[in-house]
Amino acid sequence: MAKLSYSERALADLERLTDFLIETDLSLAAETVELIAEAVSLLTRHPLLGRPVEYALRELVISRGRSGYVALYSLEEDQDAVLILAIRHQREAGYWTQDEE
Repeated sequence: MAKLSYSERALADLERLTDFLIETDLSLAAETVELIAEAVSLLTRHPLLGRPVEYALRELVISRGRSGYVALYSLEEDQDAVLILAIRHQREAGYWTQDEE
């Protein structure tokens, strides 16, 4: 089973996404964090579950109703580890804003 870890960026993304939801529905925010954590945990047993994207990274699509979330991650096969790099809502354009690049 692969080791799972989150980058600081991914943790900040989770906080940003839940802060947005807390403004409208506290229980929905908690459910969303649980949904994302549960989906990402699948990667410990099935690290190739996500679709391949550029730079040897992968994306895990996490469905929620008519939309959902996308987790960008890297598979460190030599270390038997999965690193979650970023998380965004499916309707967001990308993972990083220009001032972060």
